[in-house]
Amino acid sequence: MRRNSDLIRAILLAIEKDDRCEVLHIPDIDGYPDEAVHFHARLLVEKGFLKTYFPERTGRQPWTCIRLTWEGYDFLDAIRDPVVWRSVKRVASRAGSWSIETLAAVAKAMVVARVEALGLAA
Repeated sequence: MRRNSDLIRAILLAIEKDDRCEVLHIPDIDGYPDEAVHFHARLLVEKGFLKTYFPERTGRQPWTCIRLTWEGYDFLDAIRDPVVWRSVKRVASRAGSWSIETLAAVAKAMVVARVEALGLAA
């Protein structure tokens, strides 16, 4: 299965949005099969963006997401704005890479440019 950056962003947004963020079953994401959502959520765990625990296995993947990590929030804050997200994806596709590090670096550069344009840079 190929990684999908839009699904990764959708999972982070869905987890943050839930008021029960300390215990959360992996959310259903419209337009994506459960298998893809679970696969991408596990990638986010491996990257350290989600803190999880895995209860008893009962056939389906009944695991619970406890919360976003500090790194998860930082990444989400950098890509939250839909305009920034579209620009980040466009730049990353031109560069030929969209690793999490690449996406985060491009997004942070765009945020810094916005801050500088507002005359708020240090």
